[in-house]
Amino acid sequence: MSLLILFGMGFFFSFIGSIPPGSINITTLQYALEKRIKAAYAFAIAAALTEYLYAALAVRFQIYLTENANISQYFQIITGSVLILLGILNLLKKPSQAKLTTIGEKRNAFKKGILLSLTNPLAIPFWLMVTAYLQSMGWVSLTHQNFWVYVAGISVGTFCLLATVINLGTRFTSIQGNTFLIYKVPGLIFIVMGVWSFVG
Repeated sequence: MSLLILFGMGFFFSFIGSIPPGSINITTLQYALEKRIKAAYAFAIAAALTEYLYAALAVRFQIYLTENANISQYFQIITGSVLILLGILNLLKKPSQAKLTTIGEKRNAFKKGILLSLTNPLAIPFWLMVTAYLQSMGWVSLTHQNFWVYVAGISVGTFCLLATVINLGTRFTSIQGNTFLIYKVPGLIFIVMGVWSFVG
């Protein structure tokens, strides 16, 4: 399998998965709106590195499941069901009411990015489900050689989404208010992925 395709798969799903408003992109937006661009990028790098760690743990576990046939034969059903559930929850979700708050000193941005990202362990089940889906569809083939390329794509995807938030600044605020783009589109993607895992 092409390493570029493998990297691109990780990048695409990481970028899309990071769009919904959460503590990470809201805090990145705060830095951008306060014109603390260096701090914003330090925070984004820290968040991307933490995503790298969580994704690596999830993908390693997924590889273990794949290598154990007695477990993996049921895992596709579980994966499809969870993806459909995630999609439905996204469709039912209402816009976040998160408020912008004052940001601390610039020198603490990297540390804050690490700490805030570590409080988001939902990244592990998210990447477990997405990776299981991609493998079941034959879109990625993870071995010990290309494992790091896929995880690097995930980390870079997270960073690029946060860099987009920084560069768009106030324009990203209006994007976050678009319920269809933020919740409905990812929700529909998850549902299609879940259904496809049953019929594919």
